[in-house]
Parts: sequence; C-alpha cells; structure tokens
Amino acid sequence: MRTRRARAVPSEVDRISLRAARVGDARELARLADALLPEAWSVEAFATSLASDAARALVAEEQGALVAFALARRAADEAELLTLCVDPAHQGRGLGRRLAETLFAQLRAEGVRRVHLEVRGSNAAARALYDALGFRESRRRAGYYRDGEDALELGVAL
Repeated sequence: MRTRRARAVPSEVDRISLRAARVGDARELARLADALLPEAWSVEAFATSLASDAARALVAEEQGALVAFALARRAADEAELLTLCVDPAHQGRGLGRRLAETLFAQLRAEGVRRVHLEVRGSNAAARALYDALGFRESRRRAGYYRDGEDALELGVAL
C-alpha cells in the first residue's frame, strides 16, 4: 500500500525572495528606513553606499515589493552591519534572521571572519535578534545617537 506524503506548505517567509541590492534600490531602501529608523539615511547616502565596492547588501521582495533589507560594509576580514530593516507588517516572522544569516554566509565565503554593529540600547527587538545570532556586547558608546541615546557595540565571529 502506498502512503501519501503531505506536501510542505511554504511559510510566509519562504514566499519572500532575496536578491542582491542594486543602486536603483536606493529610493526604496530610504523609504523603508525612514519609516523605521530615527537616524535614517537619505536616498543619496544609500545610492553612494550601494555603489561602493565594499558594500554587501540584500533585499527581500514579496510580489515585487521591497519589504526588508540588510546592508553591510566589508573591510579586509571584517564587516560592519550598517542597517537591517524589516517592514512592520513582516516583522516577527524570521525575515530579519534570514536576511542576516544569508548575508553573513556570503561574507564568510568572501573571507570575512567577524561582523560588528551598533544598536540602540532601547531597541529590544533588534537586540534579541542579534543575541540569537550570537552577537555579544563589546562596549557602550555614550551619546552615540543624535538624540543622546547610547549605542551598544556588538560583534560576532563568523
């Protein structure tokens, strides 16, 4: 007797595709960052960063709409995660983790051994993600942000 195999139903996050970011994505990255981050970058800042040979960036798209992105800058065997943004409608479903893990795998394949970043001490969701990814605090940067809030400097070995 033959048994029927249950077909795996793709999760919502699995229906979202990842691709390398392009300079032409700068406007959408700025739009998403502006909605989420008090210190969002301008379209020009994103375009300049994406045009750099040191930039490594991924975007997540759902039905052609950009819903998340991660942007890092590589220098020798280290990288800095500059920003990771997930549209609020897509948060809490593992998309940020998927973006980070995919980007870190690419960086590791290029010889990067360590990633570091700064995060607001009050950003509990980001801190939980970074903790789950193995990041550890290396120092506190007093008054780092424009509004005077401290930044936590985190790092992880790849």
